[in-house]
Amino acid sequence: MPTNTKTTQNKTSQKVNLSTKWKEVDTAREDIKDTFGFVPTFINNFTDQSLPGAWAEAKVMRFGTNTALDTKLKGLIAVGVGAQIPCDMISYFEQKATLADGATRQEQIEAVLMAAITRRWSTMLNGLQLNEGEFRKEADQIMAYVKNMMENFKSSPPTEEMFLVKPETAEEAYDDIKKTLGLIPKFFQLFPKEGLAGAWSEFKGLQLNPFTALNGKQKELIGLGVAAQIPCGYCIYFHRSAAKLYEATDREMNEALAVAADVRHWSTIFHGPQIDFASFKKDADQMLKNSSQRQLQS
Repeated sequence: MPTNTKTTQNKTSQKVNLSTKWKEVDTAREDIKDTFGFVPTFINNFTDQSLPGAWAEAKVMRFGTNTALDTKLKGLIAVGVGAQIPCDMISYFEQKATLADGATRQEQIEAVLMAAITRRWSTMLNGLQLNEGEFRKEADQIMAYVKNMMENFKSSPPTEEMFLVKPETAEEAYDDIKKTLGLIPKFFQLFPKEGLAGAWSEFKGLQLNPFTALNGKQKELIGLGVAAQIPCGYCIYFHRSAAKLYEATDREMNEALAVAADVRHWSTIFHGPQIDFASFKKDADQMLKNSSQRQLQS
């Protein structure tokens, strides 16, 4: 009988691919074990086809040091994103991991608050269905005004009290918004007057305040990561513009987006199979303990 050369080649190719696949899976598991001292139980929720790539990406983007963003800031972005998903497992791991990376409790709290503020205004903006072109025009005007104000601060530094003003009425809030941003954006105009003074005070007191534990660029990169995975086109535009105002590079912004995407990816892996939280915490504690010991030894 004549031999079907094409069929034979396909079978050979399948054998080679299968062999390569198993080698990649074994290599990934060995690398995970080398990094954390063991292979966490939740890794078993990956298929052989997906584990090598998922681990390679996470190892570089979340835990790697050869990135534009340092591991502490990447962790704080993850803290903010994880809090508003919400994902208990991400929050548990990242709050402990960022402390190990040198973050303070205050920085963690501010990361969560930035996520909460981004969520608040995303909800308002999308619910109001504002014209996106008009929103961007207002955002551009705000950025130009704030940029000029930041230049003036170089010769006449601001005081923290300037950012802790607490208006008691909507009218007082409108005055302070215009003084701070150069105009009263439509989304502030349409916010219920009864709650505007408080909402503005929080926005100015945290996001715009240069005296917080996190600096302006860090806060805007956290906001960008949160905005992208909501997703909210309004907030993405605003936070990208503000991050650029604080001299964030395209590479830094892209990494913030990748970290946010990574958090969503791992949160889905954790929740889809309904991983036991107590079991996850046990694994997470051991991972962090082992990786800390390895850093001390290296």
